[in-house]
Amino acid sequence: MEQNGRFFHKQGRVLLLMLLDTLITIATFVFALQIYYDMQAPEAHIIHVWRSAPILVLATVGALYALGFYKGILKYAGVDILVQIGVGSLAGTGLTYLVSLLVYTAYREANIFLMPRFVYLVQWLLIVILLAASRFAIRCAQQPGFFKFLHGKKQSRRVLVVGGGWGGAQVIRDIQAGRNGDCAPVLVVDDDEEKKNTSIGRVPVVMGTDRIGEYVKRYDIDEIIIAIATPKSDISPLLRSCVETGCRVRRYTVMQEMTGSQGTIRDVNIADLLGREEKHLDMSGVEAVMAGRRVLVTGGGGSIGSEMCRQIMGFVPEKLVLYDINENYMYDLFFELKNKYGELVKNTVELRVGSIRDPKSLDRVFSEFKPEIVIHAAAHKHVPLMEDSPEQAVQNNVFGTYNVAQCAMKHGVKRFVMISTDKAVNPTNIMGAFKRMAEIVIEALQKRSDTTQFTAVRFGNVLGSNGSVVPLFERQIRSGGPVTLTHPEIIRYFMTIPEAASLVLQAASIAKGGELFVLDMGEPVKIREMAEKMIQLYADPLGPKVEIAYTGLRPGEKLYEELLRDEENSTATSKDKIFVAKPEQFDWAFVEHMLSELQRCLDEGGDMHRCMHALLPSYKTPEEVNGKH
Repeated sequence: MEQNGRFFHKQGRVLLLMLLDTLITIATFVFALQIYYDMQAPEAHIIHVWRSAPILVLATVGALYALGFYKGILKYAGVDILVQIGVGSLAGTGLTYLVSLLVYTAYREANIFLMPRFVYLVQWLLIVILLAASRFAIRCAQQPGFFKFLHGKKQSRRVLVVGGGWGGAQVIRDIQAGRNGDCAPVLVVDDDEEKKNTSIGRVPVVMGTDRIGEYVKRYDIDEIIIAIATPKSDISPLLRSCVETGCRVRRYTVMQEMTGSQGTIRDVNIADLLGREEKHLDMSGVEAVMAGRRVLVTGGGGSIGSEMCRQIMGFVPEKLVLYDINENYMYDLFFELKNKYGELVKNTVELRVGSIRDPKSLDRVFSEFKPEIVIHAAAHKHVPLMEDSPEQAVQNNVFGTYNVAQCAMKHGVKRFVMISTDKAVNPTNIMGAFKRMAEIVIEALQKRSDTTQFTAVRFGNVLGSNGSVVPLFERQIRSGGPVTLTHPEIIRYFMTIPEAASLVLQAASIAKGGELFVLDMGEPVKIREMAEKMIQLYADPLGPKVEIAYTGLRPGEKLYEELLRDEENSTATSKDKIFVAKPEQFDWAFVEHMLSELQRCLDEGGDMHRCMHALLPSYKTPEEVNGKH
């Protein structure tokens, strides 16, 4: 029923346009005759016009229909529609003149008159002008807000564009062409005095980005689009002031590396407000390492693992193997990659469900695919959950890492990269302590390996990853709050998922074996301030105020995080934002003792926290560390 309704609606529209063109065609014929005779045309010629009109109408409208004139979408019409009008109307006028000439020649003595050829020329020029004008008028009428002057009700969202450069002009063109939904550009705000008293696409440019709040109220703005090609760290105050207006705020982001000159409009997110600079890294070194290689990613369905798989696929590996205990995440990622890369994925990407705790499963996968590079991203990472389940954490994060590393050595893997965490530095919780032990295992194995280069990469929290505070806060805010924080003074390092994955891959590309890479996370962020910014961003401005509730520090939680221990002096690498920590030296005898003690504690059901204190001198209680700050 709905499809039939759309069909009849479309056909009705075409018939109305044909009727309009019929009236225009007849009117131009009559008017051309009157122009030729200075508005005093002979009666015989007027009669001839009405006799010829059916032929002219049928020929003109029929030619336009055949040329697809009535199938186009006027909102997106361009020069092509002028070509159709010119050719179609010329065909109609020319055919009418030829028919009239043939009739006149055949019935010259039957009081049949031949219209002067100049009349046909004028008629053709008039119909081209009037048909084009009618379509232009219809297109204008379809623009959002065209009829808003007829009544007080707003017909579309009123948009303020920040930035009068190339990006702002492109945003306005897209809006006026109807490519951004039902909205209308009202004002452009810029700080460049040279743009003062100018306009872009008939939209006036005013000065003062510091007066955006004032402009929003004066011009009744619903939405702000920021189109400034400047690093986010430079415009984070502007972003915050725009968010504080209560309007929907979006950003126009240029993606030159993807499309040459095009861009996309996206909603502002918490990464923008935190001032995380969007930096496109030089990945040529990564491509040289990954292209045509067999790569295995443990934890390939997780937040970091899946993003690394997305980026690795862009380098066209010979084989990309995802190994994960969670089949659902891998399944979703596989079809995401298939939609993007098509048949390449079918021949390249392999999914294998299994646990890193299972050496036999790992051995089968390594034997089947013989990976040259292993990215080890599988781990238990939730601090409070691991405090309650330390036996699961040690089996996964320590013994699981050992199993994968042993398989890598056995099967001749060239590069092994383990994802670590800032919580491994002076750990106060089970998760961080076991990740530090995993680092020790990797560092010690490097001394025993002649073929495999073992490397660890350490970084902090990732914005938007599974289980992170960002999606939790967003859900709490959208449901009206409160937002739950453990402590008002707690601080953390953050980076975006794509940034973290890119830096890990870059570190892998320059690894020589034995390094402990540390990623530059920028300045740490107070979680309370982040929550306040997210409330500005996501809370309903017309709803009740979203409150922040403090619940107290969770078991094993530190007020702050560190990226380096006091003994780990870092040195820069050839890659920006990647440093190498001076690793603590451990011999294999210590690692064997550590693993045997952990296994004994597991077997006997002992106190894992006490075992940690005995094996890892840097392991402290949260009270010991937090009491100093």
